Amino acid sequence: MSLIVTKLQKRIANQEVLRDITFSLDRGQVVGLVGPNGIGKTTIFRTVTRQYIADGGTVTLDQHDLTNESPQQAAIFYLDQQHLFFRKYALAKIATTYALLYPSFDQAAFLHLIKKFGLTGGQRFQGLSKGYQALVMVAMALASQSPYVFLDEPFDGLDVLIRERIVNLVVDAVADGQRTFLIASHNLAELDGLSDRVLFVKDGRISRDLTLENVRQQAVKLQLVFRTKEIPAVIKQHGRILNIRGRVIEVVFPDFTPDVQAALQAEQPVLNESLPLSLSDLFKVEFRKKHAEVG
Repeated sequence: MSLIVTKLQKRIANQEVLRDITFSLDRGQVVGLVGPNGIGKTTIFRTVTRQYIADGGTVTLDQHDLTNESPQQAAIFYLDQQHLFFRKYALAKIATTYALLYPSFDQAAFLHLIKKFGLTGGQRFQGLSKGYQALVMVAMALASQSPYVFLDEPFDGLDVLIRERIVNLVVDAVADGQRTFLIASHNLAELDGLSDRVLFVKDGRISRDLTLENVRQQAVKLQLVFRTKEIPAVIKQHGRILNIRGRVIEVVFPDFTPDVQAALQAEQPVLNESLPLSLSDLFKVEFRKKHAEVG
């Protein structure tokens, strides 16, 4: 089963928010959706799930066109945190309600999960802390049995222990290869250790679709010092500077080929140290101008 989004477009208040959103999701992946605030990540979720009507493009699930009809409830699960109708519900009532909305919703599994969190079916959602509300919403996603789950900022404002529990729940859910999570988050460190792929949203498009394992095989992050403050041509042509402190340059080479490596060595750096390449570094590379603001 594949979910394919092709050239999705959406205008809001005469502003083009999505102009050409194209990506596909296969089973068994955790995919990060990354971009600056206000770039349109939530709009992507709402448009794919038909909360917003697309102005162009298609959404298909197993070659079935969902563009002009509501998504199959059993296939895609998304909770819009700005419009939760069940805030005043007891957790048990949430389970019975969603069993009507999602034919495969497993009420027993949901109640078992919240019990593991130390919660009961009689507790009301609005009376829970933000962290426990987040855990309940993830439990709802898991109990839905939906093969595709969209999570919008699931780690926002949560303490490290709650974030860790959510990560473990997601990892366990995709372990059998039958489910996929698309997660929008500003917490790049959390996504870094969790995601198989990352989609960068920029200028209304998916500007990069990266498999992190592959990226780290061809890209490097280096800390360099040269004898003078002049930046060598090889860095200007092939690198993306992250930071400069005095003569110390932190730079990412997205495609560190043998030719680039040889050209760098020819400049005889005083210091050439490899550093861990993080998702945060890739974010800076994507959303900074090529040689902007640093220096």
